[in-house]
Amino acid sequence: MSVNISAKFSEKELYAVEKTRKELGLRDKSELVREAVRLYLGLMSTENVSRLKILRALNEVFGSSGKSAGELIEEVREEDEL
Repeated sequence: MSVNISAKFSEKELYAVEKTRKELGLRDKSELVREAVRLYLGLMSTENVSRLKILRALNEVFGSSGKSAGELIEEVREEDEL
């Protein structure tokens, strides 16, 4: 089954998407978005401790969120409380 979903990106985000797509050698932006969604869904299905470690590592490597690892951990804890 195939579903089409549209997304709006800022100019800065679109530039980052295109740059990442080229670096990874992906065919198009859609392929990159599919991979990102799969990564996110996989991350959300992991247990809390593993998820926290992954978030911390991603934040330290990329740091694009502007949030500290502690802030990301707090977000995950709040999400789990819901």
